[in-house]
Amino acid sequence: MKPLALAEYVLVALGAVAVALLLQAYVVKPYRIPSESMAMTLVPRDRVLVNRVVYRLRGPQRGDVVVLDSAAVGRVLIKRIVGMPGDVVSLSGGSVCIDGKRLKEPYVRRIDGRPEPTEPFRGTGKPWSLEEPFTVPAGHYFLMGDNRTVSDDSRDWGPASRTEIIGEAFMTYWPLSRLHGL
Repeated sequence: MKPLALAEYVLVALGAVAVALLLQAYVVKPYRIPSESMAMTLVPRDRVLVNRVVYRLRGPQRGDVVVLDSAAVGRVLIKRIVGMPGDVVSLSGGSVCIDGKRLKEPYVRRIDGRPEPTEPFRGTGKPWSLEEPFTVPAGHYFLMGDNRTVSDDSRDWGPASRTEIIGEAFMTYWPLSRLHGL
């Protein structure tokens, strides 16, 4: 092989690595699901792709599954946006209510398909525990896991600021048997 051809291959390989790193840093990043807090939507060891650009084009929306770097918890989490800035989040009969209206959450269900009740985090004394209605502050989002009985979420550590949200999870890609959009 000629030295010039070898140099071209090395440059192409370095360019490909650079493009992959830039895409991962700024456009789409993979994450692994570490816990059961989003089951049945996402289960432990699922791998998801996260769109890191979408919230530069539009704001987060209720129902989005987001990855966030939580300052309160000190690690990266994946949760669903339930409450938007200014919303009054409350519970009634095991259901989440926004501004007094029951939120439709078909993704909150048990393995047997029955609805999963949402309960407050009792005894914490925190205003966001949902023992009482809670108003989401400006620039913040109220996040919950779909598996409400095991989810460590905003009922425990409070609302997440917009700056903590990395992006929106848009599909699982591994294992292949669970390949689907979110």
